[in-house]
Amino acid sequence: MQLSPQQQQAVEIAAYSKISIITGGPGTGKTFSVRTVVQLWKAMGKKIALAAPTGRAAQRLMEMTGLEAKTIHRLLEFDPKSMGFKRDERNPLTCDALIVDEASMLDLFLAYSLIKAVPEGAQILFVGDIDQLPSVGAGQILADLINSGKLPVIRLTQVFRQASASAIIRSAHQINNGEFPTLDPIDFDADTITSDCLWHTGGQNPEQGVQIITNLITNFIPSLGFNPVTDVQILCPMLRGIVGSYNLNNVLQQVINPPGADKTEITWGNIIYREGDKVIQLTNDYQREIFNGDVGFISCIDTENQEVVIQFSEREVVYDYSDLNEINLAFAVSVHKSQGSEYPVVILPLYTQHYMMLSRNLFYTGLTRAKRLAVVVGASKAINLAINSNRHIERYTKLKHRLALNNILS
Repeated sequence: MQLSPQQQQAVEIAAYSKISIITGGPGTGKTFSVRTVVQLWKAMGKKIALAAPTGRAAQRLMEMTGLEAKTIHRLLEFDPKSMGFKRDERNPLTCDALIVDEASMLDLFLAYSLIKAVPEGAQILFVGDIDQLPSVGAGQILADLINSGKLPVIRLTQVFRQASASAIIRSAHQINNGEFPTLDPIDFDADTITSDCLWHTGGQNPEQGVQIITNLITNFIPSLGFNPVTDVQILCPMLRGIVGSYNLNNVLQQVINPPGADKTEITWGNIIYREGDKVIQLTNDYQREIFNGDVGFISCIDTENQEVVIQFSEREVVYDYSDLNEINLAFAVSVHKSQGSEYPVVILPLYTQHYMMLSRNLFYTGLTRAKRLAVVVGASKAINLAINSNRHIERYTKLKHRLALNNILS
């Protein structure tokens, strides 16, 4: 494999720049560019640190480069006792070069804490997709860094032939350009599918949409060889409403993980938690080292000791009943909560009742979470609402202005 001219420029700039940025949409070669930068830095004898805002993004970065990657919180060695980071300007990181992936997710606090801990003379490469949703927290770090005009930025735009074979990637770029995506109508009677990006018009109303999603989960998705429990993630524009994540979680829990004599369950608040349920962490829990957006499965509910054991990847984490407000069911989650994650299959319901949240970057972000199959459920009117809504909520950060006034590369 050879670098394209854009990729070669990105690698060369990253090699000698104190701070640089690589951005671009899916299929444009960010992964290969970053892997090449790492190989080059290794050949130059540099000590490299790799970090990302979420555990899943850090795992992908590690798989991509073959080097250890950490969440930013772990890289900075968060101390639960002091509720602060051990790594800062007085105790900086021990690296010559740092790569930060999924940089669009960085908020002001995390970015500030990270930059403080970078040793003098070290290089930083930020990697991310500027067209995704901005960070959940305050700020728009990646956008401000790019728009300041003070940093070398390479925006990869060439979609490679192998990637362009994916309808998910083609559709994502069409959405980004304000075009209606090329979505293949779903055929429930077909034995195979000819596209990895499918569309169901969603019925006449949201109630029918719930039935359609249930049918997808129970029949269509398993017929394609996917596990509806571990492979599928439903991403909703909103939490509330008939096709919001709250209601879909209640419906899908009964479909995917129904009650049984061998499953212990409890009711906490207005939510039933059952052994086998898929759950998501809602806040950063530094003592347990579980962070906002981490997804796991309930492996055990101990009613005697009032504890719930949740399996996150390869580690089990124990929650007291009183801590269950930190989690929620995760058969369906919001698009915002999915940032930094990828799933084999994504089901994306889009309905006009979501009109307040429908936007081009939300649609784009949700669709690009799918690795192997994306299914859009909703009428063309809702899809057009999302595509034509290219508004960006204004964030008053002053960061771009301050960067423009200072020589940050000195």
